[in-house]
Amino acid sequence: MKKIFGILMFLGFINCVYAKTPFKVKQGNPLVILQKDKKAIYDIDYSKMIVTDGDPENDMDFVSWLASKDEDGKKWSKDWENKEKAECKKTFREKFNKEIKNGFELTKLGKDYKVIFRISKIDFGPAVKMKLTGFGGGEAKASGEFEVRDFNTDEILTIITFENLVGESSFKQIGRIKGLFENFSEELSDFLKSYQKEEKKADKTKQ
Repeated sequence: MKKIFGILMFLGFINCVYAKTPFKVKQGNPLVILQKDKKAIYDIDYSKMIVTDGDPENDMDFVSWLASKDEDGKKWSKDWENKEKAECKKTFREKFNKEIKNGFELTKLGKDYKVIFRISKIDFGPAVKMKLTGFGGGEAKASGEFEVRDFNTDEILTIITFENLVGESSFKQIGRIKGLFENFSEELSDFLKSYQKEEKKADKTKQ
């Protein structure tokens, strides 16, 4: 009976944490993030990112997608490598450190943890229609994962996946990547608070 009750409590814990959130814990305990006195180096991995418009036949890897924009007379790939990639990384660091107030700090010289933010798929949303309507912009949706490793041992401590994470709106498609990082940290903060709250409830029930 106790075993059945424990299972029901665990399922209730999972349902409460995962309700209305793009996040799921794939491995480990995400509360490892909540260590204010620790520092983490970080990187953003776009190497396997697929750009989609909802039709699998039109899916492209990110490098090919950037190249297709160059054909329109825009040096998107050059701008990305020379400027925008670094700006996205900066936005991610600043927003994470602002929103995850009780968590470790993302820095260039972190010595406690390694953080890897991977985007596996992104939909940049509708094309901007300012010229036709006077209005425009849109937000990207993305899927991927947030991984935390021990700096010294390289052990994976937690992996948090996300599906259909919606970013802040922007008129520029590259700007919509920054919008993802802005919303990611806000939603991760809420997710961690919920996870911590439900974990405490579960612990009290076990006592």
